[in-house]
Amino acid sequence: RQMRDYLSGFQEQCDAILNDVNSALQHLESLQKQYLFVSTKTGTLHEACEQLLKEQSELVDLAENIQQKLSYFNELENINTKLNSPTLSVNSEGFIPMLAKLDDCIAYISSHVSHSVLILVKLGCWMKLTGWVFFFHLTLSSETSMRLLDPSAVPNSDNAFTLFYVKFRAAAPKVRTLIEQVEQRSEKMPEYQQVLNEIHQCYLDQRELLLGPSIASTVTELTSQNNRDHCALVRSGCAFMVHVCQDEHQLYNEFFTKPTPKLE
Repeated sequence: RQMRDYLSGFQEQCDAILNDVNSALQHLESLQKQYLFVSTKTGTLHEACEQLLKEQSELVDLAENIQQKLSYFNELENINTKLNSPTLSVNSEGFIPMLAKLDDCIAYISSHVSHSVLILVKLGCWMKLTGWVFFFHLTLSSETSMRLLDPSAVPNSDNAFTLFYVKFRAAAPKVRTLIEQVEQRSEKMPEYQQVLNEIHQCYLDQRELLLGPSIASTVTELTSQNNRDHCALVRSGCAFMVHVCQDEHQLYNEFFTKPTPKLE
């Protein structure tokens, strides 16, 4: 009987331990379910974060791409504002770099926007660029014509031709850099070629205005001096015209680097 009671005590202890083990297993199972739940949620959150980071990176790249494209339009607007400014000077140090930026903007827009929009953009810019011709005309006329057409400044034909070339050549450094910019771009854009043609015509008109009276006076003088010697008249006339043509070509090269058929 004592043995039975002793064994019953062990059985009760074993039942208690078994109950504790079962309770522990239930707790472990509950913990495992909670762990799996948290792990699943954590994984989902991690994937969502990675997706958000990816989308953020794509949005940043897209924003930078848009900003880069908009920079050409913003730069064009700034250039347009400067071209409209009454204080703009084509002889300023910043004008040529601004012109290079304008070329980049036009090149980009021409490859990324519709033809009609490009025409409007170009039209606005070229209307400003035609002001170069006006500047060229003012430079030549103010620097040369008003003084050279003063009769008191030209005592005779020889002095007249010397004055016409020396004074006219003095205006070359003020416009040559600007003309070179037009010449460099004239082969790529027809609008620049049009501006260059107008500058050529303006130059030739000024030369004709200045030289016309003196050439006519010299021809009349040669005719009166050799009215009976036609051979001498031809020789003198040809020598005079060769001298004028050579001087004109040399003077032209002081202003321009590219030839023009209008000079022939």
